[in-house]
Amino acid sequence: MKKITIIILTVLFFSACTEQLDITPKGNLELGNFFATPEDFDLALTGAYDPIGVHQMDRGYGSYFKGLLMMGRAGTDEMYVNQGFWDATGKEIGNYTYTAFSRIPGTTWEMQYIGISRCNVVIGKIKENKVVMPEATKARILGEASFLRGFYYFQLVRFYGGVPIITDETNLNKFKNIRGSVAETYSRIIADFKVAEENLPTLNESGRATKFAAKSFLAKAYLQMSGEPLKDPSAAANAAKYAKDVIDNGGYDLEANYTDVFSLEKEHGKEYIFSVEYIATDNEGGQLATWDGPPGNWTFTLSYSICNAMPELYNSYSATDKRRDYNVVNYMVTDATGKTEPTNDGRYYAFKWRHNPDPAKRGYSTEWQSPYNFPLTRFADILLVYAEAQCRADKSPNADAYAAINRIRTRAGLPNLSGLSESAFLSAVLDERKWELCYEGHRWFDLVRYGKLIEVVRACNVGNPFAATNIQNHHVLFPIPDKEILISNGDLVQNPNY
Repeated sequence: MKKITIIILTVLFFSACTEQLDITPKGNLELGNFFATPEDFDLALTGAYDPIGVHQMDRGYGSYFKGLLMMGRAGTDEMYVNQGFWDATGKEIGNYTYTAFSRIPGTTWEMQYIGISRCNVVIGKIKENKVVMPEATKARILGEASFLRGFYYFQLVRFYGGVPIITDETNLNKFKNIRGSVAETYSRIIADFKVAEENLPTLNESGRATKFAAKSFLAKAYLQMSGEPLKDPSAAANAAKYAKDVIDNGGYDLEANYTDVFSLEKEHGKEYIFSVEYIATDNEGGQLATWDGPPGNWTFTLSYSICNAMPELYNSYSATDKRRDYNVVNYMVTDATGKTEPTNDGRYYAFKWRHNPDPAKRGYSTEWQSPYNFPLTRFADILLVYAEAQCRADKSPNADAYAAINRIRTRAGLPNLSGLSESAFLSAVLDERKWELCYEGHRWFDLVRYGKLIEVVRACNVGNPFAATNIQNHHVLFPIPDKEILISNGDLVQNPNY
């Protein structure tokens, strides 16, 4: 989706709040007049993708630019928010001091529903069947919009629990802003991802969903259902089935070298399945290499060092693991050649995505123009999804599960695993996900699924004593934003202890 100009259409900007849902859209465009060509639908789809990676001003909260670079990463044994960071809203996430009034959880909720609203418009209009277009084009449009709607609901249910379910068929004049259960929300997610699987092409434009992206997220959704809080007994087998399909038939593979995965040259390589797409322009750049990373001369680093790596993460790696010294560093960058010096500040820094230290070779000049894509899922993730799901389903790892995890360990320079019990194998998968996928937004979800979030964070009293002290049992969910409860006239019920 790079180099696509995002035109803001008022008709696609509905929020999830009933205060905004039941009013007539304002603007010069009428829905019936706009959706007249396949190109109109593709433009609307561009708007539906936008909440995933948008970074402009306050709308960046709740996307992978700000909100989701905190939620899912900070406040785990991977990362903490630098206590000197000027933005208190980020420290609230990392320190477990957020409330129902906090900005990041509130706008994350809002941004997911903005995406859902845009998907609902596209799905409703494509179902009307009034525009002449090839059936394959129609199927792709339905598939992409359904995939995105499932993706946004998947974000919501993992962070907040069951949420109000609004679809293209919802009568907004009669809509009551009442939360669906966790099971009902997952049912909606699975249904959307299955529509996507049935209708998406195997190949699509860069940054857009494909059939195997849908299969990958079906595997991920089923896997999350198999653990806390649902503990769905049939979900693990479904997760294993879809993940195995992606592994065997998706055409993906691991890069030969771990470091290649995060180079600009490989960002559309054989390991990436679905990513947030960024390009180095004023409107579309990201900040992946800017939020994370070591200190040093700004000219060479472009790094705020907002999210620091936990010393517990560094110490958990084997000294022979090739990923450790690439993912976690304790140095500063001092010149355009990439020369480093020890920081001697006792801190560790996340350094997975790296700005070229030479401004002349970088191709962009400001920190918000990072062209690095953010992988929402990649092949290594799905290998580990399969390994965990198969073991959960069969109560013991089979040869294929060992093969999946050992492919990743071999690349990392670690010995193969074998002969483990069910619990030992699942623990090994959880560790491998931490070492392989650190900073990619999986850790918080993984720890919740395993029922280990509270235990693990409380043990991290060196890197983040604030989180270790503050985290409580109710922090396995984020609060429903207070403004949404007020707008619902009390229809929405808050999560416990907020």
